[in-house]
Amino acid sequence: MKDSAQRARQEIIGRVIACLLCGVLLGYYLLQSTEAQQTEALPYKPPLRGAPGGREGGGTRGLGEPLPTLVVLTPKDHTGLTVQEQPVLYWYLSQETKHTVEVTLADQQGIKPLLETRLNPPLQPGIQVVRLADYGIRLAPGVPYKWSVALVPDPTQRSQDVMSAGTIERIALSDELRKQLARADKTSTARLYAAAGLWYDTIAALSKLIDAAPQDATLRQQRATLLEQEGLPEAAAYDRQHK
Repeated sequence: MKDSAQRARQEIIGRVIACLLCGVLLGYYLLQSTEAQQTEALPYKPPLRGAPGGREGGGTRGLGEPLPTLVVLTPKDHTGLTVQEQPVLYWYLSQETKHTVEVTLADQQGIKPLLETRLNPPLQPGIQVVRLADYGIRLAPGVPYKWSVALVPDPTQRSQDVMSAGTIERIALSDELRKQLARADKTSTARLYAAAGLWYDTIAALSKLIDAAPQDATLRQQRATLLEQEGLPEAAAYDRQHK
């Protein structure tokens, strides 16, 4: 009887130890999976709908004083999509400028722009933000818009402007993605947007994480890789240098 009781206790202890080891291994596996997911590049998949549009302009013009590089953070050969009524737009400035920068947003079917605003100098280098909510502007679904950023070295000679433009269109949020987003944490949101081909929402979600943790090298690496994918090497280099 004593031997049987002892064997039973040993079996129970063995099972408890086995369960503890399984729990530790499972926790380690989940941690490694999470860390690996966070360090992987975001899988941005351009939309299959073949929306026309893409990025225009950018760079500098060598007239007189050296001017900074300026470029909108948009896809290079297709219209970037969003599900937001008031999305956030991003653009890149390579160095400080004392010149005025003009931001314009227009319905491609309309005559008068929805947004015309001036950003007064000095403007610091880096990735810049234009929040449509700040101007009370809402995008209609299914309507293509064009937005541009122009650096104005001489208001009397607008041909010398350094200008970059891109396109944006708001689409409906699918029920499936809505459910996925409802369950996702902040670090997973950008990945879901990227997989769904929502360029502007991917950049915005990732940028919010960077704003909250500016020294996080992994987040900046992810944004840099995303920018490189769409032909924005200088903006990507800025992220890599400011880890």
